[in-house]
Amino acid sequence: MDPLYDEGTIGAVRSLKDNAASLAELMALDSRPAVDGWKQAVDTRLLPRLMPEFPLVAAICGGGSSGKSTLFNTLAGETISPTGGRAGINRRMLISINTAHRHTPGIADALFDAFDCPPQQMTQMDQLTTPGDPLLYFADALPTELALMDTPDFDTGAGGSYQNRTIAERSLRAADVLVYIFTNANYNNRDNTDFIARMLTAVGIRKCFLVYRAYPDFTDEEVLEHAGTVARNLYGDHASQHVLGIYRAGEDNRVAAGQRPMTIVPVEAGRPDIMDALAQMDPRQIREELNRSIFKDVVGQGKRFLHEVQTSSGHLALYLESLRTVQQHCVQDALGHLPMDAVVRRFSEIWQDSDPSHVKIMRRTGRVVETPVRLLIRAARWIGGSNSHKPNEPSGDETAAAMEADLVRAANRLRQAAVDPAVVLQLPETDPVAGSLRDTARRLAGKAGVSEHRTDTGMVALRVPLHPALTEVQDELRRENWSVVVEDMLDRQETLLGLTSQLEADLQRLAGEQRARMTTVDQIRKTFSAMLNIIPATAAVTYILHTGDPVGAVGIKVKLAGLFGLNDLYALVAIPATAGMKKADLKQLETLLGPVARAWLTHKLTAIAALFEEKITGSLLRHGREVIDAADGRIASMAESLDRCGRVLERIP
Repeated sequence: MDPLYDEGTIGAVRSLKDNAASLAELMALDSRPAVDGWKQAVDTRLLPRLMPEFPLVAAICGGGSSGKSTLFNTLAGETISPTGGRAGINRRMLISINTAHRHTPGIADALFDAFDCPPQQMTQMDQLTTPGDPLLYFADALPTELALMDTPDFDTGAGGSYQNRTIAERSLRAADVLVYIFTNANYNNRDNTDFIARMLTAVGIRKCFLVYRAYPDFTDEEVLEHAGTVARNLYGDHASQHVLGIYRAGEDNRVAAGQRPMTIVPVEAGRPDIMDALAQMDPRQIREELNRSIFKDVVGQGKRFLHEVQTSSGHLALYLESLRTVQQHCVQDALGHLPMDAVVRRFSEIWQDSDPSHVKIMRRTGRVVETPVRLLIRAARWIGGSNSHKPNEPSGDETAAAMEADLVRAANRLRQAAVDPAVVLQLPETDPVAGSLRDTARRLAGKAGVSEHRTDTGMVALRVPLHPALTEVQDELRRENWSVVVEDMLDRQETLLGLTSQLEADLQRLAGEQRARMTTVDQIRKTFSAMLNIIPATAAVTYILHTGDPVGAVGIKVKLAGLFGLNDLYALVAIPATAGMKKADLKQLETLLGPVARAWLTHKLTAIAALFEEKITGSLLRHGREVIDAADGRIASMAESLDRCGRVLERIP
């Protein structure tokens, strides 16, 4: 069995064209018109012809007043199509098949699938003179293996506007073989022959018969010469391989008036009558040769469409990742002024509330003892010239204003990136995240406007244009009232940056975990520190935080590796440091406070990221992700279909 007629192959072709059309629309490809034309060719010129009973489809075509309808009536054996001396009389296509097919299931439907309409039988000839869907006519004289098409003029009109060209093009694309009739007036009309050439060679190469309606005094040599010009214009140097025969039809006014049939004779000796030639053609043999040619073109174009959509999907993923990276940076910028003191104080309260009873008693007793120690520390500061407790510490209002400015500045930057024609990133060359983005950008370099270059500061700048699938979403974002959005974000600032119930629960958990890790020695040292309330060389951080007597500030690094996919992200958190604190004690303090700072930052970064997605980037990121998710399955299905079709190609000559 020919592998082309295998059900698996037919299913693969159907799946291939459906997925290609869906992906072209989903990804908003520039090639959508080309994909639509390719899909139509698969629907109309390949799939129906794989039916064993499908007849050979011969389309009669030509310019205005060339005699198409007269030739059609002659071949059909009865007057079916209106004729006359005026060009452009017929505005519809007519398909005629043998009456025996009236009850053959699927044949008429398959013939009309090419035109996206059900078969509609012609009842009156004048139906052809008004525009509309193709019509069907059952003729007794036609061979059962032949379907004959009468097509409208494709050159009627002016100024490059042809009134019937669309329907003529669709009908010619659906044909297996063409019967091209021409006259002395238009045989060398390149516009006409170029149009027919596109129909013959666009997807698969089809053969044709040439019929020259010439005056009786034209010699056969002149007819062959003029027909040779037409053949070369249609097929180039390979004309002899594709022209099935050259025929001449005499000029006769009675024929033009429809009073008698057209006389058609072969110009070359030994050639059969044109109707006999059509009837003798084996539809399966002709179709197999044509189908293989079409199949190869379909698979080749399918591979190109798959590559294009894979590139487009990569571009969309790169755009989303670039926008998300900009968002991550903006989220960090929004937390430039961290109110960690409130978090640390709350942790201190939790820590102290969870102290054993004897430690709480010792702490209350120790507050009497601590007074002279604190006086000594303050005196030491005064002698040293440091009379101010926290000379440069901003007030609460100043901190709130700085946080508000951070939030607005970060939000403005992110929105600008979201509504710009492209996302532009500047990333460290050694950053692993930057390396991943750059690798993707290099694969897409020169496609869709993606580019990369090094800056004077040693950074790598990536430019990733907006993906066309997101154009409408970005337009909606751009139309939003940005001032209202900013006001709404500022109204939620206090809630975002305050102590949430989830953070409270995390602080409680952290305190419990820290206590569980404390050794017996730590517990004894903590008891003594609570009793003495002096600056101990222990992890008694409750005293340090509770008394508020720092003589300086120490920054601890809180590593947030992996948060939002970023690497090597650090936050510096200032903590109180006491006189004479040893490195080991500072290390214990960092061990205790590091998780606290990390918990706060994680909550706030997550909250700001959620706010920015809700108000700025969410629609873009969400729709882009939906497009990619929807495309992934179809891309995989296309690749699978093409793989099967490729194996079929290896098996056919």
